[in-house]
Order: sequence, then C-alpha cells, then structure tokens
Amino acid sequence: MKSIFITVLVSFFLSCKAQVIVPLAGDSDLAFTNGTYNKDVDNDFDKYVGTWKFQQGNTSLTIRLKKMVYNHYSSYKNYYQDLIVGEYSYIENGIEKVNTMEQMTSPPAKAGEHNIWGNLIWSKNLYPKCVECAENERRIKLRIRDSQRSYLSSAIILRYKNENGTEKIIAKIYKNDSSYMPPDNAPDEMRIPYGEYVLIKQP
Repeated sequence: MKSIFITVLVSFFLSCKAQVIVPLAGDSDLAFTNGTYNKDVDNDFDKYVGTWKFQQGNTSLTIRLKKMVYNHYSSYKNYYQDLIVGEYSYIENGIEKVNTMEQMTSPPAKAGEHNIWGNLIWSKNLYPKCVECAENERRIKLRIRDSQRSYLSSAIILRYKNENGTEKIIAKIYKNDSSYMPPDNAPDEMRIPYGEYVLIKQP
C-alpha cells in the first residue's frame, strides 16, 4: 500500500513538472495547446476582481467579476487556463432589464457558461483601439452574453484606471463580427445597449 502511494505521489510531481506554463500576456505558439497551463503570470486580472457600477440618473449597470485560477477548460485539448468570469445587472429608467447576478452564488457547471467570461489580454492597438492608453498598457477582452438573445456574439473590453484612489473600469460593449443572423424582427443588440460605460468599484 505504501509503495502504491509513493508511486502516485511521484507521478503527480512529475506531471506537474512536465506541464508548460504559458503567460497569457505573451505571444506564444504554445498557448492553449496540449499540456499547457495558460497563466496570468503578471496578475493582470487581479485588479478587475470585485463589483463595479455605472450610474447615470436611474439607469445603472453593475458588473461582478472573479478570477478563476487553473481552470480546466477542455479535456479534449488537455490544457488549463486562468479566467475572468462574471455576471451583470442592467436597470434602465428604473426598470430592471436583465439580472444574472444569481449565477455568482450558484455558478454554472462550466466557467464558459457564465454570462461574462474570457482571458484575452488586449494591447492599445488592437480593436477597439485605445488612443489614451500608454504604450505598454494592457486591457482585457471578455465575452458577454445575453441569454435571451443567444444569436448575438458580443464582447466587452475592460480598461482599469485608478484616479486619486478611485478605482474605475472603462467598459466598451460591442457586437462581434461572428454574430448569427437574428430571427425576423428580433433585436440586433443586447438588452444592455452597446457602448462605453465608466464603472466605479464598490465597497
């Protein structure tokens, strides 16, 4: 029994050692390939974790984000990755249009089933370009989904700012080119209007 335990332990450490860590912020051909761990080595995601709120009169957008470390994405491709996942609520003129926040306390079986998820680190010159960004500034690009309009493929770009101790994210929500043709007379955007929002970090 002892020898079996030692064998399993040795195999575990060898498999850990054999795994290739690929920085998410890098540009490697190894990214998301068999046996890799695609890791947020520079902790770019950490500053986005928390609850953020845009408020304009009685219209508001609230986004809650968390970081998932070493998430197993696909047994078929056999790689691991760090992710940002989240949920949101949107109130327009005092009327709640959408609220998916319950999925933060009762999460789906797979990270990709969250309504916000992803891990792309975006430079200033990638679309949508960020003229105000510093040369080495990094943003993150995530998918954002409206469950009632699944034919839409939408993205959200987040840029972090700290202005005199006030933490903010500038969020740009837009339609990806890969959206499906909507059904006849169906809305062609999410229940959250596409556009830019400045959200303040909540206590």
